[in-house]
Amino acid sequence: MVMALLIAPTAAAAAPTEEVRVKICRDTETTPPTVERIGGADRYEVAVHASQKSHPAGSNLVFLASGTGFADALSASAAAGVKDAPVLLVPKDTVPKVVLDEIVRLAPSEIIILGGTASISAALERSLQFLPGTVSRFGGADRYEVAAQVARWAFTASDVIYVASGEKFPDALSAGAAAGDWGVPVLLTTKDGVPDATLDVIREDTALEDIVVVGGPATVSDSVVNELSAFAAVTRFDGADRYGVSAATSEHAFCASLPTVYVASGEVFPDALSGSAAAIAAGSPVLLVTRDSIPATVATELKRLDPMRIEVLGGPNTISQGVMDALHAYLRGLG
Repeated sequence: MVMALLIAPTAAAAAPTEEVRVKICRDTETTPPTVERIGGADRYEVAVHASQKSHPAGSNLVFLASGTGFADALSASAAAGVKDAPVLLVPKDTVPKVVLDEIVRLAPSEIIILGGTASISAALERSLQFLPGTVSRFGGADRYEVAAQVARWAFTASDVIYVASGEKFPDALSAGAAAGDWGVPVLLTTKDGVPDATLDVIREDTALEDIVVVGGPATVSDSVVNELSAFAAVTRFDGADRYGVSAATSEHAFCASLPTVYVASGEVFPDALSGSAAAIAAGSPVLLVTRDSIPATVATELKRLDPMRIEVLGGPNTISQGVMDALHAYLRGLG
């Protein structure tokens, strides 16, 4: 089934465009209704399991990001989607065996490290040299420069750019899945001012028509929206909280009757870091929940999406079995 969904701004949008995108959706019901957990002993193993699910046959490219900070992994998730690559997590100085084993299984011809040596050390980079393929790095003075470098590398001139907070993870998580599904970049901003690295990419984009700001004024201020409006029409995807932003972003970017929806914690970031890239590979949004409940705005969006399959990122300490059980109610034919 093919259907078109007009993505128009909500009433809360700032300086709205008449329309942002028109998305063509295909509904492929190929699996039985299922809620499945992508878990693991720690954040590194969760990332490996997400990679195994999204890239069972391997990948020519692998991204490595810090498992202790969210920004580099989430700003690169859209690029990972466009390049059809997983994102694996590492500590600063060592590669866990489970991650190394997954790199060997994937057999990439290129490994890209995300972030400077303060996030992933030069010693770790050197330890990868024995692997086949090339190892390179997108570094920079801060997360804003890293996101800008990734955007320049992965995307040619784009008519839409997503902008999200570089200081708080939930909105960037929602933005990454949506932008990656569209094949457009995510850039990062501070709450009260757009960093020069971000502005430079926006100025360079000769095809730019729309900027989508993901998050409310508490994470991206109206002054930032006004600053961005000098370069393109700006639409804000807002909500009462991070869960509302998650639902609003999904509603504007994804059609109903999706085969798969990813669900992640809105309270802690590690399990969701690599999951955003896996969601993009599946053409899926990432919706946020608390450990023990499904917020009302997310429940409404789950009803609209009407998925056949829900993938839950993280173990029971992150998202409880009770939430897993409750998610079954939103599967097609079971509610």
